[in-house]
Amino acid sequence: MKRQTEGLLRVVKYQVFGGEKPSIRDEDVSDILREAKAQTVFLSAFPFLKGKLQKTDLSAYLRQQDFFLGEVICNTNNFMEHEELHRLMTENRIPYCTLKGMASAYYYPEASLRAMGDVDFLVREADFDRAKQAILRAGFSVDHGDDDSGKHIAFHRAPRSVWEQHRSFDTPESALGEQIAKEIDTVIDTAEQITLDGATCMIPDAYHHGLIMLLHVIAHLTSEGIGLRHLCDWAVFAEKLDSAEFKRLFESKLRRFGLWRFAQILTLVSEKYLGISHKAWAEQADISEAMLEAVMEDILSGGNFGKKDMNRYREIKYISNRGEGTVDNKNVLRQGIFTLNQKVYRDYHWIDKRRLFLPVGWIAEGGKYIGLLITGKRKNQNTAAMLKEASSRKELYSRMRLFEPE
Repeated sequence: MKRQTEGLLRVVKYQVFGGEKPSIRDEDVSDILREAKAQTVFLSAFPFLKGKLQKTDLSAYLRQQDFFLGEVICNTNNFMEHEELHRLMTENRIPYCTLKGMASAYYYPEASLRAMGDVDFLVREADFDRAKQAILRAGFSVDHGDDDSGKHIAFHRAPRSVWEQHRSFDTPESALGEQIAKEIDTVIDTAEQITLDGATCMIPDAYHHGLIMLLHVIAHLTSEGIGLRHLCDWAVFAEKLDSAEFKRLFESKLRRFGLWRFAQILTLVSEKYLGISHKAWAEQADISEAMLEAVMEDILSGGNFGKKDMNRYREIKYISNRGEGTVDNKNVLRQGIFTLNQKVYRDYHWIDKRRLFLPVGWIAEGGKYIGLLITGKRKNQNTAAMLKEASSRKELYSRMRLFEPE
């Protein structure tokens, strides 16, 4: 791990969890702030480092301060919009629950440390159209997703408001996934009203928040990747609950859903690199120090949603089973063929019914890919290096045993 990356971890650990104040070299500040942007933890890093940067490079300090103020404005606007959402849903008597942003910020020692962008919320299917109409009357327009089968609609309002209205949450397309979906279906019934930095909204109770967070992290980790912000979200949540309460809320169900081991891994990584207090329930003999280091390196190397490595979008097809949210023991080539077949079946329904014609679908998909290369819409990058990285990531995720009931 690079010295600058280690420095960022020490700064975030101190800013979020306290402890010993880190010593940072002047020459590392710019690199640490660059990494903080890629990991979406700039709001934590800049306040600690701004004094050093101001003394050593005033012009860089002014640029970074402008970026920081933009992030603060974005966060402030997000809080105000959660308040607006709560007012809209309450006035129209529509039960709802926000997801991720404010719900995660609630567990931070200071809500302002958690960067936020979109406003995500869930409503029941019976209330879906009424909620949509209320939002349109508030000056929003539909950006995408306005179809009966879509899991969410995205709305936009100038200059920067983006709301996503969900009718369901992504779960594996399997019998196990249906069990998990039933658990999430009750999130609105058990939602809790909070007021955070002056904004009132409904957030999931601790159990549903933890479950949704695990699913969200898995969905992005096994595709384009997560950043340090996602790990911080889990770390502050795990730190907030005492061990007895955490085990009572989660152990039985997460073992049944094949998510308990993943919760242990995230928690042990949080202990090792962010300094949260030791959680006895996370101890697991076959989760080695080497594995924790590999998970941390995987988080840092990709950045938030793959910001640091755009190859990760190409790697997805060689890692996880599309629609299942699972990572099995297929090698990357077999996984790539499996993913290609699933795409053919999805794009050409007649082939799904007449699988003898599957090679026709391969040719069609290959033609589309060549067309993207010719037009420059897809770059011809180092495929061998990409496959090597995909294989390494797939091996790591396979050892997590995601969605494998205990």
